[in-house]
Parts: sequence; structure tokens; C-alpha cells
Amino acid sequence: MTRAPAPRRSGAFALGVALLVTALLVLASAMVLVPPRSMGMLLLTVGITEYSPLLALADLVWLLVTWRLLRGHRTARLAAMTALLVAGGVALRPLWRFDRTAHAASAAIGPDAGVARYSPLDAFRTPALQGAVREQAIAYRAADGAPLRLRLYHGTLPGSRPTVVVIYGGAWRAGDPSQGAGVSRTLASSGYTVASIDYRHAPAARFPAQLDDVRRAIVLLRDSAAAWSIDTTRIALLGRSAGGHLAELAAWTPGMPAVQAVVAIYAPFDLVQGYRDLPAPDPIDVRAVLRDFLGGSPAEQGARYRDASPSTLVRAGLPPTLLLYGARDHVVKPEFNRGAAGRLRAAHVPVMQVEVPWAEHGFDMAPGGLGAQLAVQVITDFLDRALHVTR
Repeated sequence: MTRAPAPRRSGAFALGVALLVTALLVLASAMVLVPPRSMGMLLLTVGITEYSPLLALADLVWLLVTWRLLRGHRTARLAAMTALLVAGGVALRPLWRFDRTAHAASAAIGPDAGVARYSPLDAFRTPALQGAVREQAIAYRAADGAPLRLRLYHGTLPGSRPTVVVIYGGAWRAGDPSQGAGVSRTLASSGYTVASIDYRHAPAARFPAQLDDVRRAIVLLRDSAAAWSIDTTRIALLGRSAGGHLAELAAWTPGMPAVQAVVAIYAPFDLVQGYRDLPAPDPIDVRAVLRDFLGGSPAEQGARYRDASPSTLVRAGLPPTLLLYGARDHVVKPEFNRGAAGRLRAAHVPVMQVEVPWAEHGFDMAPGGLGAQLAVQVITDFLDRALHVTR
């Protein structure tokens, strides 16, 4: 007689588990659409969005489980299944938009670009690397004697190779040359020499220290061309976020070592506009970042803001530039990159603009994610054309 309530307790437990897991999956799927309000939420949003096909699969699997668990709860079963179907559809949005984005990227880069033929499934059909890659860590120093590091990635092809100089992001105040190592290895295995360089961080070192560090690294690479198999006539700069900003500055500033191409991934363009026109929400506190980098507000450091803005350097004759960014970026607003593309086109600079519709800031940093796969293919296609690499 005392065991009679057990089935009821068991049913209540199954109901609670089913609804709790359903709620968690629905909340996770909603993050594909909901903007992040903190740095932690930004990182979580990037991960969820870039691996959203796996989340959609989890929604489907749990829908089937819920169908069984809630057999005796018709209303709860209907509500849970409806919520999971909607969540799964939301989680699939990035995958649905991948093919169209890949074709648009190919159209921007040029005829026969490989992006249009790329599918996320290719990551499972082909190895990530095309050949062996050797890595070498090199120590050098900034102008003030501060220690810096350079990470060199060599492929196995003989002779001098076109070189990609990678500049990491981190709001000018964090990061190191190991950032984006997967992309660097992939480019090295595809026939490039890749040099991931370092720079001093704000607020201890303020602009133009970072630009001088990029210049010194490029000079070091040119001076070591024979030893490191570098083709000095074919050098590209590739930077993410703050690194993309430094790549544009280094490539466009008169008197800097010449380079033949620029890849700027979600890069700041006009720092005065960036200070005034904030993202909403603003998960990293953009104004605090810019004050650390430049020593104050535009009212206090107007000349430094202008000198540090790639927007002031746009003119005819700049090297081909790829602008790659996310349409949902809440650190560097996508409008800034759209404006940069328009300014470059007006100056008759060859510019390739690729906007990833589902992507947040840092989308290419999720290994194997949708955005990372697309970015690698776009970058490789662009660099092959800009640096005249034949395959």
C-alpha cells in the first residue's frame, strides 16, 4: 500500500526533467538571435551560434525523448514539442544562410573562387591541413626594449613563399601570437609562410607604440627573408579586430614597409565614430577600450584619434583589401565596415567585402564552426588572387 504513489512521483520527475532540459535548449537556441550584454555572454553566443547545427540536432533528439517522457501529459508535451521545433528552426538559421553567403563571397572575390563550392560538410571529408607545418618561436624586442615574440609557420614547399603577417586581436590590451593558430597552420600548409607577430599592450603602451611594433616585425621579416624563405615581393597583412585595425594602418600609412594585400577581420575604421556611435548592448565597454589605447577621449586626444584611424588614410593606390565581418557584431558595428568598403571603393581601391549574416565578433575563432570554415576559404581565395598564387 505504501508504494502506490511511486508512479505519480516518477511521472512528476519525468515531467520536471523534460521541461527543464527543454527550457535550457530553448534558451541556448535563442542566443542565436539575442545580443550579448557581457563579455562572457559574447563568448557563449559565438560558441552557440558557430556550432548551432549541433544545437539543432540536440533539439531534435530531445524532441523525440520528450515525446516519450511526456506521454501522460498532453498539454506539456504539446508545449515542449512546439518550443523545441521553433528552437531547432532558430538554431538552423546560420546553416541555412551558409550557402548564400559563400556564393556572395565568391562573387566579391572573383570568378571561379572556391568559396562558392565549399560546404560545411567538406570539413569532415577532407583533412584540415594539406601538408606538414613546422613552427618556430622567435624572440625579438620593441623599440623600448620590451620583449616581443614572433611565431613562424613554415610549409614544406621549396623556395621563397608568399608571406602572411598575422596580427592578433584583443582590444589592443591582450592577446598573443598563438591566436588563430589553426588558420595560420592551414595557410602554411597551403604554400604560405605565416608570421604571427606581437605588439605592446595598452594601457601600459599607447598608440603609436603598436604600429611601430608592426613596422619592426615587417622589417625583421624582410631582413630575414633568405633564412625564413620569404618572398619580399608578396607580403600580406591579416588582422582580427584590433589586429585588423593595425593591419590597415600599417598597410596604408605612408613610409611604412610596402605590402601587397590586407585582410581586416571585423576591424575598427574610424575611432572617433567608434567612440561616439556605440553598439547596443556594449559588452566590452568600447569607450574604456579606446581611452586605454589612446590616452583619453576624442575631446582630449583628437589628433591621436585621427592619426590612429584608418579612415583618414584612404586614398587611391592602396593594396587590395578584404573586409570580413559579422552582421551581428556588438563590438565593432557592421555599419563601420560597410562604410569602410564604400570609402575604399570611392577611392578606386580594390576591396572585397564579405558580411557573414549570422556572425558575432570573434566568429572565426571557433575552430570548425560555420564562420571559421567560411573565413578560411574566403581568406585563402583572396590571398591566392592578391598574391598571384596558382594551384
